[in-house]
Amino acid sequence: MWPHICLATARNAEIGLETKVTMRKLALTAVSAMVFGVVSLGSSNVALAQSVAAPKNLRVTTVTDWTVGLAWDAPKGKAPSSFVVQCISNGRTMSVPGSQTTATFSSGFDYNRTYSFWVYAVSSSGAWSNASNTVTATLLKDTTPAATPVVSSTGVGPTHVDLAWSYADNDPSPRFDIYVNGQLWHGQVAGTAKRIVFLSPSTNYSFMVRARDSAGNWSEMSAPLAVTTPAADANDHEPPTMPPGFWGGVIDGATEAMVFWGNSQDNVTPPQHIRYYLYVNGQFDGATVDPYPHQFTMYLTLGVVNTIAVYAVDEAGNRSAPATMEIDLRTP
Repeated sequence: MWPHICLATARNAEIGLETKVTMRKLALTAVSAMVFGVVSLGSSNVALAQSVAAPKNLRVTTVTDWTVGLAWDAPKGKAPSSFVVQCISNGRTMSVPGSQTTATFSSGFDYNRTYSFWVYAVSSSGAWSNASNTVTATLLKDTTPAATPVVSSTGVGPTHVDLAWSYADNDPSPRFDIYVNGQLWHGQVAGTAKRIVFLSPSTNYSFMVRARDSAGNWSEMSAPLAVTTPAADANDHEPPTMPPGFWGGVIDGATEAMVFWGNSQDNVTPPQHIRYYLYVNGQFDGATVDPYPHQFTMYLTLGVVNTIAVYAVDEAGNRSAPATMEIDLRTP
């Protein structure tokens, strides 16, 4: 028995030594992966990624109210495939070719804030350098009046006009006030287009737009745009279908309620131009039309059974049968 035991012990020691050697190889492979970034799976050979030196002497060259100009020195030796500029303060990045050592950054800025930047070099194999030095810049204050919008119409119907306007300014988040016949209809509109609804057929309208930039500077009022809405179809006497799927209930407290419904259909007016009018206990309470949601929030009367009705109205003024519901707020 003793020889067998000795042989088994020797074999176990040999297995243990092989295991240690294998684990050491795996550990060395893992370290190589962490240091050099590339491991050829299924092979004992470790491929080293092409290294790339970091850009140097990053500096701020220009600053405006919405842009920061940057320049840096390229690393010596083989030119990188590209450079990646990162705004540390907001996480935004931009890439430029490896032959270029300047960039104008303008992504994700807020007015008159301070931002920090660094730049990386990226090799053709995808390896990234360390970051360059860090630079900081504060956006300048803007005291120039906002650019004056130029207004046009992109569509018109008996009860709506689609407006659009150009805005020649580098402010990323301006807001616009829209005036109809000299009266403010929509304030602080984002974007450069708006559908103006609840107009009347065969009517002359004048539209003007005024811009306000992020610094609070107002533009001059735009030149007026004159638009005449076309007449409604004189042969259209058929009302839309009753608003479908009418439902709702009390949502907050004792009297605040909300109702919803689907799209009515009409033989002439497209669904997006059908208007909806809400009545609560026989009194007009509001109106809506696409692109606004088909829903209303209202306040009901305690102690009574409240009746809510919504009508669909086409561009010729034909009114559907009402969709109705009751909400009982009598004391139990």
